[in-house]
Amino acid sequence: MNILLSQSFLEFSGTVIVGLLIYLTLLFVKQYWVNTITYFNTFLLLPATTYVVTKVISDNLALSLGMIGALSIVRFRNPVKSPLELVIFFVLITVGISMGVSHFWSIIFSVTVILILIFSFLLEKFTKKIKFFKFFEYSFNSNDSMNYNILEVESDSPVNELKDDPNLLFFTSSNNKNIYRLGISDREKLKKIEEALKKNENIKNIEIQYSN
Repeated sequence: MNILLSQSFLEFSGTVIVGLLIYLTLLFVKQYWVNTITYFNTFLLLPATTYVVTKVISDNLALSLGMIGALSIVRFRNPVKSPLELVIFFVLITVGISMGVSHFWSIIFSVTVILILIFSFLLEKFTKKIKFFKFFEYSFNSNDSMNYNILEVESDSPVNELKDDPNLLFFTSSNNKNIYRLGISDREKLKKIEEALKKNENIKNIEIQYSN
């Protein structure tokens, strides 16, 4: 019993460590969209949560079916900012599942993900230095569409000045929750908009993600 508990604790700790390593790797390759406390917590909690769910339902068919039904109502409401972000979420979930099933594949998968992220970052640097590869410069851009600063605003009611802003990239509204995402290259302009929005009582959250 003690051996099983020790193994489970090591596996659980391993999912948290792998999540942290992937998070640090993304920062290393200048994927600055993860540089918030929200993403930091997500990278630590999501693999661990998936691992616990996997272990709990692994030997109980009835419980497995019940958990599938219960978890089907849990959804990510925030819009995904890039294809890479969506892939990373799947990676974190896979780390949790694989750790509870096969240590070998969990380690191989985690190392492969980290190496691919570092390889893409180095490849981008390589293509910028050699004239022949200038054609591929944008294809290997590690920041994807994040070449400008992102201002994301959540409000209880519509904000007309944001909806009509020419820098608006995305807008969604549901259940009295309005989310605006603007792409602004000028940081000074971004700061002025942020200060103006802070005076609006309907604004519930403001998040800024800076580019390089």
